[in-house]
Amino acid sequence: MRQLTLDLLTQPAPSLDNFVAGPNIEALSALQALASGDRSMRRVHLWGETASGKTHLLRALSHTPLGPHTPLEAFTLQFEGAREVVVVDDCDHLDDARQQALFQCYNRVLAEPALAIVTTSRQAPIVLTLRPELRSRLGSGLVIELRALSDAEREHALRQAALRTGAHCVDEVYRYLLTRKARDMRSLLGFFSALDRYALERQRAITLALIREFEALAASTPAGDWAGLPTGQMTPADKIRPCNE
Repeated sequence: MRQLTLDLLTQPAPSLDNFVAGPNIEALSALQALASGDRSMRRVHLWGETASGKTHLLRALSHTPLGPHTPLEAFTLQFEGAREVVVVDDCDHLDDARQQALFQCYNRVLAEPALAIVTTSRQAPIVLTLRPELRSRLGSGLVIELRALSDAEREHALRQAALRTGAHCVDEVYRYLLTRKARDMRSLLGFFSALDRYALERQRAITLALIREFEALAASTPAGDWAGLPTGQMTPADKIRPCNE
């Protein structure tokens, strides 16, 4: 039973295909172009609030984006065999040494036509308290604000997911999921998918009673059983936290 719960709660890795774009279709389209090899726009900066999808999109391009805790040497690119798209998350949290390293990395990327760079922050580059030369670099390409999905858009995504699988849910199920679960759509849809499969296993409709049963089962799984889950997968039901900002 515990293994079943682990299997059900295992999330698919972030991808461009499982990103719910909503109002962020411009950002998704730009990254799809980069992923397909289009280098007409090689500098992209995404900014927006928590749970707007920034980290999801970066992980879709590279499983482990650079960030505030990345070793400095990782910002040094070796062009031979280098990744085609360099991705850097949370630029507004980089310390001075990493800001300098990113500026140098940025310049090396621009010197190599086959490479591209995608960066993120919570605010627009123009207002970031970064080294001026780095702030200028971040704002020099395509700058796109990401907006978190509204509750109506999140509910629509859940209802579409239910429609695709033929799951029957009463309105109170959607209200519960929207108010009690993670706001980021990958986690929310991941939990719903797990719940849907659990309901199918039990040949039952998705109700609040079934949700609570599933949450209790997940919560009863010892923490050690979850230690081996790769980054980005879901934790027990009441310990779920947004994994894509």
